[in-house]
Amino acid sequence: MLPCLILAGGLGTRLRSVLGETQPKALASINGQPFLVWILRWLERQGVTEVVLSLGHGRGEIVEWLSQQSLGLSVTVIAEEEPLGTGGAIVHALKTCGAARMIVLNGDTITDLSLRGFIEFFDATGTDLAIAATSVPDASRYGTLNFDANSRRLIAFEEKRPEQQPGFINAGIYAIDATRLLGFDLPERFSFEADFLRPQVASLDIRVFPEIEEFIDIGIPSDYARAQHVVPLMLEQSANET
Repeated sequence: MLPCLILAGGLGTRLRSVLGETQPKALASINGQPFLVWILRWLERQGVTEVVLSLGHGRGEIVEWLSQQSLGLSVTVIAEEEPLGTGGAIVHALKTCGAARMIVLNGDTITDLSLRGFIEFFDATGTDLAIAATSVPDASRYGTLNFDANSRRLIAFEEKRPEQQPGFINAGIYAIDATRLLGFDLPERFSFEADFLRPQVASLDIRVFPEIEEFIDIGIPSDYARAQHVVPLMLEQSANET
């Protein structure tokens, strides 16, 4: 199983009305336990043994919490001394830990993705980068992925549209070949999708793995409220499947 990088350095501004000004999203309570607990349980049940946490806002509080936990996997913390954006955080983590390939996921989302199936897809296609995707009935909040149905090769990132329409969206989970990514001349701070993936669609072999059925992002209050019952049910289901 590949090591997993969790991007949890964001400010969580959209949740401040619920969490307050200082609490990091990773420690937001879901059914009485920090959201990070649920992510780590999910990863452990899928056979992940090595996790890298990229932390910025609230790092001290999260590190203190980690020191009090008995975890079934190895967790390494990498600090963002200042916000680097998703792209900058990924590059910083890859350079720091030296992994040749990694799974990258956002610290405010959880899905029913089979990581083993995702990695097998990544290996079988020999692609530069794979994106896990999910189909939603209303993609207006996200924008969509346009990809070839047979090869699963990404054709374009479609912009958000005001009208409600179904589509496949980027679930924020990537399988990355570090050697390929670090071969680009990249800035210190940048958005991984907007500043790197979108301009490089033609030059990179990017494949889409559209196998996620359940997806939840706790980044806004309404979805955070929904997560209180959805996330425990997802973990219960994954436990029954292992």
